[in-house]
This record gives sequence, structure tokens and C-alpha cells, in this order.
Amino acid sequence: MIESSSYFVQPGPLPKVDEAALELIHESEGGHCLLLKGHRNDRVVVYKALRSQFRNDPVYQRMLRREYEIARSLKHPGVCEVLGWITLPGYGDSIEMEWVDGCSLGEWLARNGSDVKLTRRVLIDITDALAYIHRKQVIHKDLKPENILVTRFGDHVKIIDFGLSDTDSILTGKDPAGTFNYAAPEVLAGGVADERSDIYSLGKIIGQAGPAFSRIARRCTVADPARRPSSAELVAASLADGSKAEALKWVAFAAIAVIALATWLYLRDKGSAGQLFMDAVQQVRQSTTTSL
Repeated sequence: MIESSSYFVQPGPLPKVDEAALELIHESEGGHCLLLKGHRNDRVVVYKALRSQFRNDPVYQRMLRREYEIARSLKHPGVCEVLGWITLPGYGDSIEMEWVDGCSLGEWLARNGSDVKLTRRVLIDITDALAYIHRKQVIHKDLKPENILVTRFGDHVKIIDFGLSDTDSILTGKDPAGTFNYAAPEVLAGGVADERSDIYSLGKIIGQAGPAFSRIARRCTVADPARRPSSAELVAASLADGSKAEALKWVAFAAIAVIALATWLYLRDKGSAGQLFMDAVQQVRQSTTTSL
């Protein structure tokens, strides 16, 4: 007999959908947007709208619509999902996005940065998401820890805020832009941003993850764009290779320890330890080959 599944108590009524019951969660002092948390169709969502002083300005209205057009083309687990374009009472035209229950990458690193293995996985996820964005012919132009969220459960990455992003299919927003401490030298000098400019910003982020990642960070942040990794895929590969190098380091350490012990036993007792020494050497060879 197959047992059926059900709630153990009577399900309550669905919550009333009230788009006017919104919670202000962020308002940029230097920017033109604000963020509101609400719910629609039984789902928690976030709305990005213009601040009151910019709400009726056609220039900023076009900028918000431009951000929507770019962000809605991106469908990737590592990119915050755009759900639609909606007009909110009292706030006007807004971008509706998924709600991400988590914190900024900066906050996450402050709590978890000592876990090198987990940090490496998160950095690889960020880099994979950036590689996808670039494959869609989009340049983020404002990559920084505040624009990367890490979920509370599972430590999954979500890149957010495409307000300064650029793509070939949209004519506006070609001017140099970004955040000073993360912008590449060529962008600060008034040049055109491309994938390597985002990689520079990524390198600045990786540099905050600790000494285990300093070599990769330095490669990404060289002043000459031609000397940086040419793609985010290459940065992801370097991060993955770093994990393999860490494993090989421990294999080598274990090999030295085994050989030292076998040598000591051999010198102490040349008879039975001779074979032990040869067996140990063979084990080291097999372990190294497996790790590679």
C-alpha cells in the first residue's frame, strides 16, 4: 500500500499580496537608486527604483531601463535573477529581482576567510559567473565585494548591480565608470573598459581573500591589460590549479617523511628494512602519479 503525503496541520491561507507594503533596505547616498523588499505572487522579491529626486528625470529613467535590459539577458546561478519590469505605486518604474538571503562577499570573507578550501570554491564560483557574463558580451564595470552576495545556506554566489554595465547591443553608457579602488588603470585614465578591466577588478577582490591567493591576484592586477589573463576562464583554471598544487605539496611532504623514516630504518637494520625502503619509494611514486 502506498502512503500519501500531506501537511500535518491544516495549511493556512495564502498571504495577501500587497505591492504597497514595501520595506526600504538600501538607498544609495551617492547614486540614483534605492532597493525595496516586498512580496508578489507568494514570493519574496526586491525592487530597484529611482530615488525621488531622479524619478521624473528621463536620463535616469533610461539608465534604469538600460540596466534592466542588460540584466534580464543573464540567466546563470551565479547572477542575481531579474524577474521583470513593474510600476510600483509611489515609486514608479522598477526592476523586480530575486531576493538573496545572504551577505556581501566582504562580510563573508571576514567570517570565513580562514577556510582556504571554502574560499577557493567561492572565488571559483565568482569567476565562473563572470566568465558567463563575458560570454554574453556584457562587461560588468563595477565588480567589487559589495556587488557580490553569498547566500546564507550553501555559500552560493550571486553577482548583482548591473547599473554601470555595458554591452555592444546598447548604445548608451559607454563612458568610463566604476568604483575607484577597484577600477582598472585604463578605465581611470578615461579608456574603454573590456573583459580585462573586469579581470583587474576581480584580481583586487581575490587579493582580499588572503595570502593563499596573492599570486593570482598579482597576475590579474598588473597595470598593462595585455599582461593580465585574457579571460575569466583562465583565472578560474589558475584557482583550480592552486587547489591541486596544495594537494601536491602535502603529497611531497608525506613522501619526504616516508623516505626519511625508511632511510633511518635501513641504516638501523640493513636487513629487513631494505625492502621496506623500496616499498616506501614505490608508494610515494604511486601517490604522486595519482595526485597529478
